[in-house]
Amino acid sequence: MCKLFVTDADGSLLDSNNKISEANINAINVLREKGVIYTIATGRMFSSILPYALELRVNAPVICFNGALIKDIYTKKVYYYNPIQPDDAIAVIDILKNSGYQVNLYIDDKLVVEEMNERVEWYLSFNTVEVNAVGDLAEYIKKTGKGTAKIYAIGDIKNPAPVEPEVYDKLSKIVSVSTSGGGHLELNAKGVSKGNALKTLANMYNIKRELVAAVGDNLNDLSMIEYAGFGVAMANAPELVKIKADFVTKSNNEDGIAFAINRIFARQQIMAV
Repeated sequence: MCKLFVTDADGSLLDSNNKISEANINAINVLREKGVIYTIATGRMFSSILPYALELRVNAPVICFNGALIKDIYTKKVYYYNPIQPDDAIAVIDILKNSGYQVNLYIDDKLVVEEMNERVEWYLSFNTVEVNAVGDLAEYIKKTGKGTAKIYAIGDIKNPAPVEPEVYDKLSKIVSVSTSGGGHLELNAKGVSKGNALKTLANMYNIKRELVAAVGDNLNDLSMIEYAGFGVAMANAPELVKIKADFVTKSNNEDGIAFAINRIFARQQIMAV
């Protein structure tokens, strides 16, 4: 059976228009009615995922920044926070800028960038968040002494390309590196992942991992899909994610979350026979 159900947001819960389908909403409502705990695990910042979490009336804290933050949407209580420390953030910024990436920082639940440009505007087209353009990012961190919940490195938005192996090797010595599609990088403090955050959340509710289900569509979801007793990949996920999952559901534009929920209930009925 399933006691904790967690979904990724972009590419999973949300369709290509950043909307939650009526079928997905209805299926999640049924989950809660059956006593299942439901929440979202996302790479997004808290303020960005908050409207969707409120719409779905999640009944557990949300996981944000790929696992760096676990926070209750109603009380605003923080249960876990593990940012990239200032010195590590400065080192990573230097590598990314020299490699041609646009660097996004997330400090005090605000987007922090050096300047407004095409790639920042592209990011803001699907994230309604407060943004601060502060000039040199390394100097800003030195001045404030603050770390960042995550670093999102935006590559070429017109001609996406995978990260160069040499750049990946340099970054991975300092931080955890994952991707969420499009040739862009998601960087967190060492040890931070959606999987580890999901484990923390499950432990908060004393739920064994075999009673956890998780759904995702990209490499930054892989750790929670592998942790869950029942890991689900979206049809629009890379092949590696599908291979690691226990089940492949329909795409994010085909009510894939609702289809996965129906599959889980069918699986529970079979196991109960």
